[in-house]
Amino acid sequence: MRRRRRADAGAIALAALLAHGGAAAQVTPVFTAPLVQPAVAPPPEPAREPVTPQEMVRWFESACVATQGQAGAAIDWALSNGFEPVDPMRGSTDGLLDGKPGTVLTAPGAGGRVMLAAAEADCSLWIEGEEGPPVRQALATAVGALVGKGAKARVEVDRNVERAGAWRGQVQWRYRAIGGSLDFGVAAVTTLANGPGTQVLRVSPLARAAEFSPDGVRLR
Repeated sequence: MRRRRRADAGAIALAALLAHGGAAAQVTPVFTAPLVQPAVAPPPEPAREPVTPQEMVRWFESACVATQGQAGAAIDWALSNGFEPVDPMRGSTDGLLDGKPGTVLTAPGAGGRVMLAAAEADCSLWIEGEEGPPVRQALATAVGALVGKGAKARVEVDRNVERAGAWRGQVQWRYRAIGGSLDFGVAAVTTLANGPGTQVLRVSPLARAAEFSPDGVRLR
């Protein structure tokens, strides 16, 4: 009789435990996390055509040549045409400014390879990973087009120099804008080899050149 009572008591306890578990199962669902719809990926942006040497030279012409190297005007043009300022704390901009106070901006769509450096009376475009001859030819074509519109330009420097183990071509035009009275140097230092390298285009003021009459008398 005692054994039967013990068995009955055990069965009652087990039933109570199962009943409690069943009640808990009814109260708490198995999956409590809300259903989340998978995020829809945005459509990929269309691939941009690589920046050409002609486009780079157009940037240089608009930012540096047309503004006659004035830093404020160059920066205003750059910001309104998609250029973005580079954080000066990066430390890599000092060389582009040649130690002068100024602003460095990166060109749009160029992957950080094209930088505009605007300092007082010195404006330059730095191009990384580009072949030198096409850049130099594009600049010569642009200067020729400006002369065709009435500007004055003549080559004053044209030489090859060795820098950092590589031969580079250095060319500089004495340039005077249409209706202008000041002379500026429009210069390029470009690699001679047909391989990627660093190319630099620059505008800076020049002292007015002396002019002579046909008999050799200095006019001014």
